[in-house]
Amino acid sequence: MLIGVGRIVLDFYNNDNVASKHRQLEELCTDLRRKFNISALEVADFDDPEKCVIGFAAVMPENWKTPSAQSLVDKICQTIDETAFARVTVEDCDLLSHGTD
Repeated sequence: MLIGVGRIVLDFYNNDNVASKHRQLEELCTDLRRKFNISALEVADFDDPEKCVIGFAAVMPENWKTPSAQSLVDKICQTIDETAFARVTVEDCDLLSHGTD
């Protein structure tokens, strides 16, 4: 199987409300889950109101070609960049293979 993974860091400049950050991150992750059927969650810097870190994972069948799988990962990253409430500053994504013979 192929696994697309990503760690996205967002800069929520001048935010001082941690609760607002968590609420907006949850809305973004819910939208990503709904649109792409992936796992997405806030993964770090929970108490920093100006920094948001999202992790995501997408599992794809082995019969997918690598370019198709990479395209999905790229679309997820592009969607985050286009719809996020804060500016993307770091985008660390990869495509992993697991369990192939």
